[in-house]
Amino acid sequence: MKKPSQESLNCIHQLLDSFWVVRKENPELFYEIKQNEGFLRDYFKDYFRFKLVVGANFAKVEKFQVTPQPSTGISDFKEVKDYVIFYCVLAFLDGKASKQFALSDICQAVVSYYPRSLKGIVSENTPILTWKGSEGYKNRLSLVRALKEAVRRCLIEVMDKNIEDFQDRETNDALLRSTGLVKYFMRNISFNIVEKLRLNDIVLLQEMQERELGVERKHLLYRKLFLEPALYRHEVSAADFDYLRQYGRHLNEHVEKYYDMNVDVYGSSAFLVKENVGTFRRFFPANNAESNLVVQFATLLRLKIIDDNDSLVEQKDGTVNLTDIDLDIMCRQLIDENSHGWTTGLKSMSVAEVKNTIKNMLFEWKLAEVTKEGDLKLYDVIGRFFEKPKEEKIKENDDD
Repeated sequence: MKKPSQESLNCIHQLLDSFWVVRKENPELFYEIKQNEGFLRDYFKDYFRFKLVVGANFAKVEKFQVTPQPSTGISDFKEVKDYVIFYCVLAFLDGKASKQFALSDICQAVVSYYPRSLKGIVSENTPILTWKGSEGYKNRLSLVRALKEAVRRCLIEVMDKNIEDFQDRETNDALLRSTGLVKYFMRNISFNIVEKLRLNDIVLLQEMQERELGVERKHLLYRKLFLEPALYRHEVSAADFDYLRQYGRHLNEHVEKYYDMNVDVYGSSAFLVKENVGTFRRFFPANNAESNLVVQFATLLRLKIIDDNDSLVEQKDGTVNLTDIDLDIMCRQLIDENSHGWTTGLKSMSVAEVKNTIKNMLFEWKLAEVTKEGDLKLYDVIGRFFEKPKEEKIKENDDD
């Protein structure tokens, strides 16, 4: 493949980092993608086995992972109901083209589409979705979150009034318009999702579809490295991880050439690192309060493991298990020792809120998982992050 131009590199980065590029939102980038369509199509097929879809008003790479990840969820959604209502909204929008409609129209449709029983059994006593009362208030909040996500994804536009007003009163309305992009939102699949399938069944069907598309080891490793914060040995076969170690140099050359990053294989993990963080993709740690909090947590964890008198022990695979009590103690210690330098938002948090903030960040960046026993299992990669001593920071500032 010929050496890519800076313009085509920018297109690769944006397509990989964005759900899609909508012409109305970013016309310059959209037309750059159109001009480099052939190169981009070959690139994503050769390295990821991803399909580039370019329409009259949008361009997207159908990025896909066989194994579901917590980080692929919608961050603003609070509960499962938000997702159910969101897909009810998609069903309503299907076939709407560029028509205008009222928020009250969506309310009626969502009530109609919303499943009244997870087991498919509906009786006369099965309650329907309501927008009134205390339960209705919770449902209105879910619908508002779903509609705001639809706006963010450029599926609908607000023409008059505000969506948020609906959460205060069920009679508050708004005028909306479909952009007509909803039919391109979902990825095409080759099996019937109406059938009663468990998650494991869907994963197996997706794996079969991937094999038919010619997805090989190289493509799977590229996908994991670029779509997930980290790749761990236990997530892939031993042969796959050995391949990564053996041919990592070639992969690293590509990553340097196209993304100005490096592949770092550390213990039982592998991830992408970048010395100078730009606008392409999100990175950890970022320059924000939550990232700094997790780095302080990682620093404290490191000190506790080094301390022979501490009860925390590093396992042979580099992981560390924390009970809820262990995590509670560490959060209290962080508050006592570090809160003087925190933002106002962090300072106002309770121990439980600090604990949840840390856990959410750890899960989002695949630095930890919950064990069957309910403990927090921290991966070895967290040992790469630590806060520099105050004296060292002062020296660096003086040198600058």
